[in-house]
Amino acid sequence: MSTPAPAPVFEPALWYSVVARDDNEACANNGQEFTVNPCYSNGGIVVIECGLCGQHMTLVSAALLDPQPEFS
Repeated sequence: MSTPAPAPVFEPALWYSVVARDDNEACANNGQEFTVNPCYSNGGIVVIECGLCGQHMTLVSAALLDPQPEFS
């Protein structure tokens, strides 16, 4: 049995490209992975919910965006 990969660690107030997976067996999106780019790490915490079932998704990976987006 393989050990699950550790959840990504986020620094506060930065932008990332995040891959999230829906693991809710009752949802039509079960097993599908979605890329959220850009994704803001508010306070170092990132939560992504499925648009169909509203459950929190598993964060598979994250990459810090470089350069960071600029918004005005």
